[in-house]
Amino acid sequence: MLHEKDSDKEYFTQRIILAQGQVIDLVCFDDNDSVESVIEVIMTELQRKRTELQTCPLCKSHLVYPVERYQMNDMEWKVLMLCPNCLCKRELIVDRETVRELLKNARVGRESIMKELDNMQKKNMEEEADNFITALSKDHILPIDF
Repeated sequence: MLHEKDSDKEYFTQRIILAQGQVIDLVCFDDNDSVESVIEVIMTELQRKRTELQTCPLCKSHLVYPVERYQMNDMEWKVLMLCPNCLCKRELIVDRETVRELLKNARVGRESIMKELDNMQKKNMEEEADNFITALSKDHILPIDF
């Protein structure tokens, strides 16, 4: 913590390094202010912005995902987002960390869908096998069925 004096006002700065590597310098003018509450407000705002990126402006679906991206310069990326519900497309300009977050969320969502699909296929195969075994045991399978 760095304490400095500026025109009879005491203030201090505190550097916060977020998990994604982003650095935020807080300038606090009052020692009574809770730095933790300021950090909480910042984290809430960052989460709100992330949620906004993946929310469709038309149908409010939270399933919006990136379909295309390209780097505009060292700091900015243009990302094309698609809503699977209403097929709304929109272009966003975001930083590199946001692109990584969007791609990570898309990968996790894709893996979750594939796992659920695999579970459903296994369950369907088990049900079909059980139905076939039951039909066989009750002599419901005839030579004409093949």
